[in-house]
Amino acid sequence: MVHICVLLTTDGLHRLSELSMQEGICEHVESLTVVPELFNGEYNAPYSTLSRWDCIQGAWGTSQQEQDSEQVDGKAYYAVYKAAMADHQHALTSATSIILLQDCLRRFVNLSSVGLQDCPTAGTGDTCLGWRRLRAQLGFYPDFERERFPHKQIAREHDLAFSLLAEALIASGRKVKRLSTCGSHSYGVGLGRMQLTPEAWASFLSCLKGLSHLHFCHESSAISSHPERLCELLAAVAPSLETLRYQIGPYTSSIYREPFRVRELFQGIPFQRLQTVRLRLIELPMDTLEQFLRAVSPTLQILTVRAISLAEPDDPSDPLPQDMEEQTKHHWWRLLEFIRDELNLQFFVLRKVMFKKNPLGIVDRSFTWARHEHNLAVFHHRRTGLSFHEWMNQLRLN
Repeated sequence: MVHICVLLTTDGLHRLSELSMQEGICEHVESLTVVPELFNGEYNAPYSTLSRWDCIQGAWGTSQQEQDSEQVDGKAYYAVYKAAMADHQHALTSATSIILLQDCLRRFVNLSSVGLQDCPTAGTGDTCLGWRRLRAQLGFYPDFERERFPHKQIAREHDLAFSLLAEALIASGRKVKRLSTCGSHSYGVGLGRMQLTPEAWASFLSCLKGLSHLHFCHESSAISSHPERLCELLAAVAPSLETLRYQIGPYTSSIYREPFRVRELFQGIPFQRLQTVRLRLIELPMDTLEQFLRAVSPTLQILTVRAISLAEPDDPSDPLPQDMEEQTKHHWWRLLEFIRDELNLQFFVLRKVMFKKNPLGIVDRSFTWARHEHNLAVFHHRRTGLSFHEWMNQLRLN
């Protein structure tokens, strides 16, 4: 399997086009991801801000050493930064980009997976088309911590890139099996912000029929805009979907985000083959989650719930109960009993879960090592040597 990553710059797209015309390569490409953002979404930084970036400071120091400590003009870095951003914005919004992408999608005859991806890091950048040229133009390595800038700036670029990818899929007629809206650092896409006409949206859904794997991160501020689109997307892929990863809002490894409250979860969506479900950053009534799990129970084998907060179907502004710890344990034990009795899972992960955002402590006595997280429980029959029922019964909630 050949995977290609491309930066959304003029050079990145042209290199992709050249690669797609090479015999012996194009027929082996099965996966294509595009990088929708640069500089972690900071597109209009003033010079005073850019000059304080660690990557600029590092490049400054190196240049000064190479020039016998003479003063290096930082305005040169700022000029190439502005030029790179202008080129990137053009690539995100240009009709030429759609034409280039659709031609590539047609030539990659065995392509089955498309999506968005994180901006490359120091160890992975040279494997992304367009990245080496960008580094050479900038004169410094544009590497940032993911938490540095507000996620909404990045989500805007994800929306544009996802719309670009959707239009290219429509124009090429390419059917895919896997679709992802984000990488490991999830910033989210707003379906309601996609610049697609009703006719184009219907064509996009048609391209997704037959999809087996969907990794969708829904940008929380966009959920109220065209809320029907998520249901329409899931309804289109439900007959064939085998794996669903769904979360609401941004996620980074070191910043806590509160789960986003919903009242319904995929209600009425006729999933027929769903085997793997991974949910993250959602607050919802327990009955709502039970209803969804019951609907997919005939086929469900793998379940991961992470940063999920149970709630009561009342006003979230109601005062918290005084016995919050006991209420948290009570509600989660009720759900776990349901999972134990109604589901037959091969793999199950419970991590950093809550009730009304109050964290639940978990003791998984199947862990054999002394040091492990007390907000994590993991079942796999090969690791534990237990049946699912036996493993569930050995859990303790704190």
